[in-house]
Amino acid sequence: MTKQLPLKRLLLTIIVIFSFTIQQAKAQDKAVVLHELNDLLINTVMVDFFTPPVASRIYAYPNIAFYECIRLDDPAIGSLSGKLNGLGNLPAPPANIKIDNFIAAAVSFSYTAQSLVGSEYKLESWRQHFIDSVLFGKSNAELVKNSLLYGKLVADSVFAWAKRDNYNQSRAMPRFTLSTEPGTWQPTPADYAQAIEPFWNTIRPYTLSSPAQFSPKEKLPFSLKKNSSFYKTMMDVYEMGKKLDTTQKAIAKYWDDNPNVSVNMGHLNYFIHKISPGGHWLMITKQACEEKNETVSRSSLAYTLTSIALFDAFISCWDEKFKTNLIRPITVINDHVDKNWQPYIQTPPFPEFTSGHSVTSNAAATVLTALFGDNYKFTDKTEIPFGNDIRRFNSFYEAAYESSMSRVYGGIHYAETARISVIQGKEIGAHVLKTLYPAAIK
Repeated sequence: MTKQLPLKRLLLTIIVIFSFTIQQAKAQDKAVVLHELNDLLINTVMVDFFTPPVASRIYAYPNIAFYECIRLDDPAIGSLSGKLNGLGNLPAPPANIKIDNFIAAAVSFSYTAQSLVGSEYKLESWRQHFIDSVLFGKSNAELVKNSLLYGKLVADSVFAWAKRDNYNQSRAMPRFTLSTEPGTWQPTPADYAQAIEPFWNTIRPYTLSSPAQFSPKEKLPFSLKKNSSFYKTMMDVYEMGKKLDTTQKAIAKYWDDNPNVSVNMGHLNYFIHKISPGGHWLMITKQACEEKNETVSRSSLAYTLTSIALFDAFISCWDEKFKTNLIRPITVINDHVDKNWQPYIQTPPFPEFTSGHSVTSNAAATVLTALFGDNYKFTDKTEIPFGNDIRRFNSFYEAAYESSMSRVYGGIHYAETARISVIQGKEIGAHVLKTLYPAAIK
């Protein structure tokens, strides 16, 4: 017995040290968990095959749920209650009960995300592994239990708020009615699909007073007169498409981010799963947070503001698309210039003006520039899994501009549309900052 006592003490000491080490690692790696959650959500959205506007909705609500829990650990950031349309006060932690706000935040994200995606099991599996890890590293099981319950309570409240945003009602709305007026949008190759989300402007925005709040003052009216702005910008797309260089082709492919690419091979038709434009910008957000070694609360702030800007940008852009209902380059060029001309990338199924990539990219870039600086250099590795190389940028706005021009190089947008859309996106991003985090405005 006397020989066994030192061994028992040694084992006990090892267990205590190991437990302490795990708790310290978890404290240091809290932001890593948030990055992991967003990775998982972006992948799930891609596999579940949601359209870009719907994807932006799925990205935002879970990040808001996480933020509302983790902000309790950081007095520098405040609640979004009363600042986002329709969001009242969320549940406060129960009095006299200790809560680990990080555990609550992670669980709240997972429950909220699970309620919005199709592959629920992925979030369930992640949450179970997470709970097992915190129970293993925490000596206070009661603290973990209380934190889990609080996180679920916040998630339920956020989801109840989400259910009032008119999304479910919009699923039952009729298909978009095509117009016979000259210059209006018509379904495009390869599969001549119906218009995606024609009633997205009925979804409740987060910060906009109305979907048309940032409707561009400049328009691009259809005209086949050779001295008109439309004809000139249409011919620019046509001529550019015939002589794209390797750099322009690489840029068009890099920013394609079309999760609805249809491939037709004889009688076989299938879709290629790719990241959405919003998902790409959340990955850029992740890379910036990792590069700067941001805390979990600062990372949460970045994800939340960026995802909100993306969501409101899609609502604003889609409102404009289906009001102006402008024809795509492939249709007007094939009908009036060259019946054999083809764009470099596949045209997505909705009207042309304004540009979704341009509006959303510049809204996101405005938020990220306010958080990380005007000349923040970064390397974007988002597209490596999709067969593209890395790209380096000197600022978020440089990346957003390249994203905007990629649609012109790809032959699916007019340069005039891209120019106008950049302004629209920047105005939305600035509005989100002014509404939710004015401290970032210089």
